[in-house]
Amino acid sequence: MKESIHEKYKIHRMVKNASIINLSISIIWTFLIVLPLEPFSILLRIIVGGGPGVWFLLAYLLHLIIGYVGFTGLSFLYYLIEEKWETKLNNKFIIGGFYLLFIGVNITLITLAVAGAIGGYYLNIIHAPVEDVRSILEPMVNPIRMLSLITIIGALIFLVPAYKALIRK
Repeated sequence: MKESIHEKYKIHRMVKNASIINLSISIIWTFLIVLPLEPFSILLRIIVGGGPGVWFLLAYLLHLIIGYVGFTGLSFLYYLIEEKWETKLNNKFIIGGFYLLFIGVNITLITLAVAGAIGGYYLNIIHAPVEDVRSILEPMVNPIRMLSLITIIGALIFLVPAYKALIRK
């Protein structure tokens, strides 16, 4: 039975839509950083102040790179595999990895940004002692590690079928 066009490019479209969603989130995030209204104007001072505020900036940049550019590249990779190399992939395996990757990237980076904003606020705006800031951030470190691990596992599951297709060609 011949598969429909809708089914043929399912993975490509799904990853492309994830890229568009992440681009939209990044645009909103950019507005929040540069918006000259309280409480958002504090974010720029938190970032410039350094320390944990750099976590916020790192999360923002990683969201731009992984969330938009990364998913766009993955979308193109799966398009090439499906269209140019005419290779049938295990969509269920890919979809499971995709959801782990998509949810993992977004929740990990949002958690990292919140930790950076909170830590940067206490350090750079309130001028709390470094030990107090450390005690505020300490409970956030292990959840960020676990979320990062989930993201990595999702990426590996998502990329295994593409890797197998590349080896076959």
